[in-house]
Amino acid sequence: MDLVGMRTFCRTVEEGNLTAAAKALHITKSVASRRIQSLEDDLGVRLLSRTTRGVTPTDAGTQFYERALAILADVEDAKQSVKTASDNLVGHIRITAPRSFSDIDLHAPFTAFMAAHPGLTFELHLSDERVDVIGGGYDLALRVAQNLNDTSLIAKKLASVQSHVIASPAYLNDHGKPTSPDDLQNHNCVFYANVAASEQWRFVGPDGTKAVRIKGSSTTNSGLMQLEIAKAGLAIATLPDFFLRDALAAGDIVTILDDWKRPESALYALYAERRLLPTKVRALIDFLTDWFAAK
Repeated sequence: MDLVGMRTFCRTVEEGNLTAAAKALHITKSVASRRIQSLEDDLGVRLLSRTTRGVTPTDAGTQFYERALAILADVEDAKQSVKTASDNLVGHIRITAPRSFSDIDLHAPFTAFMAAHPGLTFELHLSDERVDVIGGGYDLALRVAQNLNDTSLIAKKLASVQSHVIASPAYLNDHGKPTSPDDLQNHNCVFYANVAASEQWRFVGPDGTKAVRIKGSSTTNSGLMQLEIAKAGLAIATLPDFFLRDALAAGDIVTILDDWKRPESALYALYAERRLLPTKVRALIDFLTDWFAAK
């Protein structure tokens, strides 16, 4: 079987068009097209449906893509198994991770791991939107969440993430300080667009659990924008602690409702269920686990 053709086909499925796949593989579009045509001729089936907008896998192509990913991963791990020293890790790792958390807390461990393993190449897709890990061809996904619904993926907790309710001193001076979660119903709060239940904030406190339906004049999918709105004295926000360190230290914001804790989230490493996790991916997960345990 032509492994080069398989890699080209898989990347084309992930990118959705030949031009993007060819660019990612550093080849011309015509070379990518010939590789896939040769693969289809070898298999005797059409793997891709081609339109003016791009390409999509046929039913046979979808089945072949899933098997091809596993085969390519096994081949990569077989290569790695002959390496004995950890500094000899080789290959490519494709990762998706939340942009905000990466900008603040992930860039340091990522760059440290890259420096320690010059034989590896990396592709980092940073987005706060939830992506299809398997369909996107990612080796590893990092996600900050309270609950995980990806039942087809293996999840490893890397670190706890605690959220806080915050406001600026100016906002509290103008509108008063909430003393219980119910008081939030009388305040302007900023919504986080990527969480369906963002209109309802949950708390655990002295009187047990409580859910409060909030209201507000602004919605954003950016944690940094939520922080800036709160710092400007325009609204109350709830954000994970990694967003807040500098602003709290500078006195731009303060935490409120400290007796009532927001449900804890966590940073998870997610990966497809495979018989053997590729050595390079396992090494990265172990590195991140140790990194956050030491913080």
